[in-house]
Amino acid sequence: MMDLERNLLGLMTVFKFEARKLLLHKRWMFVVVLAILVGAVMGYSATRQGADIGTASDMLNLLVLTFLLPVMALIYGASMVRNEMDDRSIIQVVTSPLDRRTSYIAYYLALTVVLVILLIIITLVGGLSFMAFNGASGGPELMLAFMAVLCIGAIAYSSLFLVIGLVMKQPLYLGLFYVFVWEYFIGSVPGAVGELTIRHQLQVIASGLTDKGSFVNISGDPTTSLLAMLVMAVILVVVGAFLFREKEIA
Repeated sequence: MMDLERNLLGLMTVFKFEARKLLLHKRWMFVVVLAILVGAVMGYSATRQGADIGTASDMLNLLVLTFLLPVMALIYGASMVRNEMDDRSIIQVVTSPLDRRTSYIAYYLALTVVLVILLIIITLVGGLSFMAFNGASGGPELMLAFMAVLCIGAIAYSSLFLVIGLVMKQPLYLGLFYVFVWEYFIGSVPGAVGELTIRHQLQVIASGLTDKGSFVNISGDPTTSLLAMLVMAVILVVVGAFLFREKEIA
């Protein structure tokens, strides 16, 4: 019982420290710029002739779900552990009495929560901007649907890019390959191969929450896709925690 309490206390300590470090990092200026750009694009698209709630859905899908979610997860996730290993600040974590596996889970939770917060802010800015220039109904429901899908996406992408950052010295290259080659190119191939991407599975989940825009044409079972994303995340976190425990840090 004492060990469980000590591990939970240690997990919360690492979680709070890492989440605060991510939120206060100078990258917040980058997020502000992204939010302004998304708001501007959404506002402009709302003024186009024929724009409706389906337009808002397609734009949020393109800007946030398809692009910003994986890119931000890559930028924050791939560098999270790797940067601390490079500057040796991770020594404080690996030499503490806390089990390394618990520390890794704390890293993962901090990354996921921070990504969710930032992406929800960007989604709110974009959605409210569209609603301010367009009188189409259904805006709040659409934003809630996207926020739910973004939470699942953050869970999935964080587990992938965090473990890539752990095992590779230059994780950005593999991450960029996955995001821009596998997700965009392979994901665009018709048939079963194109379904083997996180992006496609998230779009299937989104189609179960909203029928606006192009989501009405997405085929697949949202429940199966949700389970697939959660199982994948659990497997990657378990693998990452094991690798972190065994990894030699000079």
